[in-house]
Order: sequence, then C-alpha cells, then structure tokens
Amino acid sequence: MKTRIYYSLIVFAGLCVFMACKKMDSTYKQYIVEGGIPYPGQAKSARLLPGKNRAKLQWLRGTDPKIVKSKIFWNNYTDSVELAITADQKVVSYTFENLEENFYSYTIRNYDAQGNASVAVEVSGNVFGDKYQDRILERPVSSAYLKNSDALAINWNEADTVTGAYKTEVEYTSTTGATKVIRFAARELVTEIADYRQGTSFKYRTLYLPDSLAIDTFYTGYITNTQVLLDKKEWKLIAFSDQYSAGNEAAKNMIDGSQYTRWHTNGSPYPHSITVDMGAVRTIKRFSTLNSLYDGPGGDNRAPIRIQFLISTDNITWTNLGEFNSDNVILSEQFYQMPAVATGRYFKLVGLQGPAGNSQYMVLGEVSAYIF
Repeated sequence: MKTRIYYSLIVFAGLCVFMACKKMDSTYKQYIVEGGIPYPGQAKSARLLPGKNRAKLQWLRGTDPKIVKSKIFWNNYTDSVELAITADQKVVSYTFENLEENFYSYTIRNYDAQGNASVAVEVSGNVFGDKYQDRILERPVSSAYLKNSDALAINWNEADTVTGAYKTEVEYTSTTGATKVIRFAARELVTEIADYRQGTSFKYRTLYLPDSLAIDTFYTGYITNTQVLLDKKEWKLIAFSDQYSAGNEAAKNMIDGSQYTRWHTNGSPYPHSITVDMGAVRTIKRFSTLNSLYDGPGGDNRAPIRIQFLISTDNITWTNLGEFNSDNVILSEQFYQMPAVATGRYFKLVGLQGPAGNSQYMVLGEVSAYIF
C-alpha cells in the first residue's frame, strides 16, 4: 500500500514539472526567432601590427561563406571604417596612417548580406614615432682591423637589443670600387669583410624593430669610421736592441695589445729600438704609442720624449719616416702622422731621447699602426 502511494506521488510530481515547463515555453515563445539568430563567423587571429606613426590591422577571413564585409570601430564605436570581403579572400587587413605615437584599441565585426553581425573581436597595441626614435642608440665600433688576408675585421660593442636593435648595417667600398651594403644580426660581435678596399672609410648604422610584429624599421644615423688598424695578432717582433728581462719587461710586450704590460730596457744608453714584421706590405698613414700602465694608474714616466720611425720592404734597406716629439707622462694614445709615402712590410720604432734625469732606461707600453 505504501509503495503504491510512493509511486503515485512521483508520477504527480513529474506531471507538475511538465506542465510548468509547457507554460514557460509558451511565455518565451514569442521572443524566439525560428531557426535561431545567425551570427557570421568572427575575425580569426586578429592582431595589430605597429609601425612608424601607423598601424596595420590584420586577420583571417575564416571559412564562413556568408561574410560579405567587415567593420573596424574605434573611439567607443563613434568612428568606423567598412571593408568589402570577397569570397576568395583569405586575409583581411587595413592600415591606419598618420597616427600619433600612442596606445590604440580597435574592434572588428564581420557581417553577412542581411546585416547580421559577428561577435566582436578587440585588438590593441602601441604605435611608435619620434619618441621611440629619440631613444634608440647607435651601436659603436670597438675597433676595426685589416688582417693579412686583406679582410677588414670589425669588432662591435654590444647592441641595445632590449630596446629593439636587431641588425647592424655597414656601407663600404669594395675592391672593385663599388659601394656595397651588408647587414647582419645585432648580436654578432665580429664582422669580416673580405672585399674591403684598403685606404677607404666605411659607415654604419643600427636597425631597430620596436615590436616583433612591427611593419616599419627604425634607423640610427650613419656614423663614418675613419680609423682602421693593422691586426697586431699577425705581427712578429724580429729584433730589439735590449730588454731588462724576457718576461714582464720583454720587448715583445710592445705588440701584445695591452697598455698594462711594458718594454723595459736594461739600462744601456739611448737609442733603443724594436723591429716588427707586419706580415704583409702596407701603406701606413700614422703610428701611435701608449705609455705603460704596468706600475699603476699613474703610468711610468720613463717613456722617451723623442722617437723615430723607419720602414722597409725587405728588412735591409730602410726609409726614415721622421723624428717626432713624444710625451712621457700622457696616458692616452699618441699619434704620429706619416709622410705621403710610408709603404713597407717592416718597421722600426727607435727611442732617441729620454726625459730629463733619465738617459738610460726606457719604458714603453704599446705601438700600433693605422692604414686609415
């Protein structure tokens, strides 16, 4: 008996729920469009590609064949632009020109022929201009060397990749006399140019992309490099007058590339000299010397105050390139301009005279040669 009552209650409850749902359906039936509201497919993979005072909106049309146009809205839907979409179109894009450097937001909707709109898709991003241009930095050259292979090796300082530096560009004169331009990754620290024409300058600049999606490249101004050294790693010291010891005082320290080593003579009277084989015949525009910092930041004041340079093609017959005054105290690089013709494979540096009170010992840190 109890079981029958229990099942009767369940059936009654089910009838009540069914009748309630029927009543609800009749209440909302007047608001339902037969077949549902058709929403065209929305813009796919929409993105903003920033540029220099412009922005390009780009998205995929998608597979919905009903789409006939798209609208781009901005300024809270108060401004818009309409684009016709063809059936075979795969990618849709529109570029906004003459924009101020700022952050922008746009909304994209697709439409069918009946005017039904898709779900809105919002894209946003930065546009760049003069403010960004003013922040980018030139990538400096650390040094430029001519190798015995006649290749020009350029050593670079680090580029500002955080701000967007991605390429370095070099414009140079080739061995044929043509002007060439090469580009390479900003993270590259050494660049070799095999067909560089000796005796010519080169110029360079840094290329920036403010964003990985940027459609415009920003450039620093060109910098002209007018200093090209000979690569001392390929030099050999083949003779010297004397040295205090073979280690820290050795004559070969004059071409090791460090101002913190030295050539220290053994106390015999002036003159003192070294002879260097550059490994190839070169035309030298100027030589330079550095006083030694071996003894500390104040340097060593026993450097010569009068020096001489000579050059030879065979290490037998020598041409005097002149005598020059030198400062025994200054710690920066000192330059000695050569006459019009200073061509050879070998050169001699001769210390002719020491400072007052020092007529014997001579201490010097480095010698270098420039072809431009």
